[in-house]
Amino acid sequence: MKKIFAFVLSFAFVLTFISCDFLYSKPTTQTKISTDYTYFSSNDLTITNIQSTEESSSVDTINQTTQNSTTTEVVPTTDISTIEITTTETITQPITQTTTQTTTQTTTQTTTQTTTQSSQTETTTSVAVEPIIPSDYSLLQDELSSIGIPSIGETKVLVFVVDFPDNKISNPASTLFDVNLAFNGSSEELTYESLNSYYKKSSFNKLSITGDIFGVYTAQNNATYYEEANNRFYETNPITGEYLYADATHPDSDLINELLTYYDSIIEYSDYDSNNDGFIDGIYVMYNHDISYESGSDLWWAYQYYYWYEDDYFDNVSPNYYVWTSLDFFYEGNEGINAKTIIHETGHMLGLEDYYDYYPEDDYNSGGLGTFMMDYTIGDHEPFSKILLGWITPIVVEESMTVDITKNLLNGDVLLITDKWNNTIFDEYFLVMYYTPEGLNELDQSSIFTTSGIIIFHVSAAIDNGYNPDSYYYSIFNNNNTDSPDKLLKIIEADMSKDIEKYAIVQDSDLFYEGDDFGSTTYTDYSWYDNNPINLTINIIAIDQNQATIGIVFE
Repeated sequence: MKKIFAFVLSFAFVLTFISCDFLYSKPTTQTKISTDYTYFSSNDLTITNIQSTEESSSVDTINQTTQNSTTTEVVPTTDISTIEITTTETITQPITQTTTQTTTQTTTQTTTQTTTQSSQTETTTSVAVEPIIPSDYSLLQDELSSIGIPSIGETKVLVFVVDFPDNKISNPASTLFDVNLAFNGSSEELTYESLNSYYKKSSFNKLSITGDIFGVYTAQNNATYYEEANNRFYETNPITGEYLYADATHPDSDLINELLTYYDSIIEYSDYDSNNDGFIDGIYVMYNHDISYESGSDLWWAYQYYYWYEDDYFDNVSPNYYVWTSLDFFYEGNEGINAKTIIHETGHMLGLEDYYDYYPEDDYNSGGLGTFMMDYTIGDHEPFSKILLGWITPIVVEESMTVDITKNLLNGDVLLITDKWNNTIFDEYFLVMYYTPEGLNELDQSSIFTTSGIIIFHVSAAIDNGYNPDSYYYSIFNNNNTDSPDKLLKIIEADMSKDIEKYAIVQDSDLFYEGDDFGSTTYTDYSWYDNNPINLTINIIAIDQNQATIGIVFE
């Protein structure tokens, strides 16, 4: 299987994206230095120090790439001019729309003629209008050519803590303890969450990720060596744009090969392929180096990428998806151990892409999503990502009805509103969720929303055009949030201020509240991306502490 090359960046920071789509050769021999390492099991905090010196051969060139109506009529036929009509109508509308009508009509007529009485009862029942609860539709990982961490189930990932001869970790035991806490700690142990506790909550316990920590491993070369190799790998001719060094090796993959070779006798790598697809589910390289926030090498940042050398096998499995990030990210802010960077990058390991705009200065869509985990590296994953990964099932509405939805954080309730459900989530539609600043959103509510309300997303997730080679980064979607005319995912701002577009931030006024609507008093001329009018209205009928009542009216 060819591996797809993509450079998926972390955070809401913009870095220059460099596309690489050609082959490289590696040196034929690597010599391992004597290195102290520690295996830090997530189930046992015992640390074992081992010293080993070994030599390995490197491997050659590769190419990654979901009315009732009852009428009763009784008519006595006496000829008298008295008419009495009584009508009772009751309408109840919960998640399904059910209408019950009871009509009683009595007519009495009196004349000198013989009296005749007749009684007639008629009952009519119509089909209830209910939303669609879909099943057997394709998810994101079904559409990807290869995957990293499976989105459902239990999986283990490899975590390597690395320092350099010219930049050693001063307290290895303390560092390993912090790394283990970031990956495997409980909610009670952290101000926010660990990688494991976050994904259990976000997925409604459908995904469990355990990190097995190995290290501290001292790389064969100084940090400057890998930085220079990275610059050489990506250096291009400023006039032609062609890469200058066809023989350049990929420094991240070189170091990963170095790590996997060193630990080969210790680790059974096939144990880290939970879906048996022939690839290690996930590798995390936690390096000891200052972060390049403003300038310097792009190597010293946080990103998810793909192992460069296709024919490297360890215990009959191959490296594929990996995260490369600095230990310093764990100490950002004043919340203690901060695991948000690896949580965000793990979104990429699952196949999600960034929702921020890499290049807001261009002429395409701007502002990204303005919040949530795959944009600002804060809060929960929004419902679009959870639908893609199979963590929640949308409540599909394609005709007029009134629906009750609970708070999204309780069970993932979200409405998918479309003019026609084609049994695919890879389409254009609206998502409606009842947002509350609780759970995974609570800590970051000031950067998401500080109050409860309704969020309406516009999604355009078709994939029929395939990969656009002119895009800034690899995506299976026709649209993205960087360089396509229409966004993959956007929040429809209730206040219509376009602050997300202008400033890439959200405000409480972007939420819809009880009594608000979309399509009637606001956004009266809103259209699908093909310029056809949406011909529907979304009414926020009621909101209480536990649920919201949403009315959808199609014209």
